[in-house]
Amino acid sequence: MDVQWYPGHMTKARRMMEENIRLVDLVIELVDARIPLSSRNPDIDALCKGKGRVVLLCKADLADPARTEEFTEYFRSRGILAVAVDARERRAGELVRRYMQEAGREKIARDRARGIVGRPLRAMVAGIPNVGKSTFINSFAGRASTRTGNKPGVTRGKQWIRLGGDVELLDTPGILWPKFDNQLIGMRLALVGAIRDEILDKQELAVWLIDYLQRDYPGMLESKYLTSQDPAGAADAAQEETTGREPVQEDLSREAMLPPGYVMLLKIARARRLLMKGGEPDADRAAALLIDDCKNGRIGRLSLDRPQDAEEMEEERRAFTAAQEQEKEAAARKKAAAGAGSSRAGSGENDRGKTRGNPGRKGGQDTRGRSAERGGQSARGRSADRGGQSARGASSRKGGAKSSRNRDRDRGRQGRG
Repeated sequence: MDVQWYPGHMTKARRMMEENIRLVDLVIELVDARIPLSSRNPDIDALCKGKGRVVLLCKADLADPARTEEFTEYFRSRGILAVAVDARERRAGELVRRYMQEAGREKIARDRARGIVGRPLRAMVAGIPNVGKSTFINSFAGRASTRTGNKPGVTRGKQWIRLGGDVELLDTPGILWPKFDNQLIGMRLALVGAIRDEILDKQELAVWLIDYLQRDYPGMLESKYLTSQDPAGAADAAQEETTGREPVQEDLSREAMLPPGYVMLLKIARARRLLMKGGEPDADRAAALLIDDCKNGRIGRLSLDRPQDAEEMEEERRAFTAAQEQEKEAAARKKAAAGAGSSRAGSGENDRGKTRGNPGRKGGQDTRGRSAERGGQSARGRSADRGGQSARGASSRKGGAKSSRNRDRDRGRQGRG
């Protein structure tokens, strides 16, 4: 089963955490004690690098106490301050306050060296959806500071809560990570209520849980669902009361061919009288019942992560975090290259604009020059023409006067003769 759930508000929440991490001195990371490894968001490692860290194993009252102790020691052996708590208990607040002072010891020492005394310790509370962040803060503060609910997505925005004069907490929405490479992690998250039911194949998830419990907690399901005042006939009596007939051999033969986990699911359906029309066990309703009981701790105290798998799962986390860092660096390089390209393109456009502008001005000057030259030539030509015409007119007039005098002289000579 491919379980993936990363709604849009988680992207917004992650961005908000990135923007606010500089405002805090340390991070309180809440994990579900039933899945203390599967519920550690690798994105929080990347976001909170360089900050003090306290890991709280919440809902410890629902988890297998022996495994919880093993996981707590596992974290401590790796230098991580870890403590198992029931967030509803008032004493959990004082315990966490003590761990916060330990995690923020270096910061407090730096403040004192600078002469800063009494500045409150600021912590970001982070974790997956429905892990109990708001319940923890309310218990810590002693009042209903934030909304709570047993479903993912109750807290949608950041909230600052001041506790006395020495602690300030920043509550943040629960976030998952975009893709679960290990599908067992997705299934475990679904079984503790960190993922919306609507996207789940409940029958497949319930069968996986049954197989797991039959292997790691044998007898737990039988004692929870199949016992009654008449243990041997509880399931058969339920079917007989509903259908008016006793189970026949064909029913048992048909179920013998099904996977063991699915057969147990049908037994639970009969025992709880979750039957369809005709007396057939309703596997869908039985699966929904089983998953809801697991979320709320009604099956019994159990853990779905196993200490022997810790090293392998931590290696997967480190690989995921390294891949995230590489993607972030690649995105930064790409953005820087795009910015440099835009800058060069803008510079080229400016150069071309200048080039286009200068020829225009030069062309205008050349045009005006050529027009002026042509105008000058025309003016000189017209002056020359007028001058030539005047000269020719004068010559013509002089020539005409001379001819008239010659004619008069000739007529006078003829008269004397």
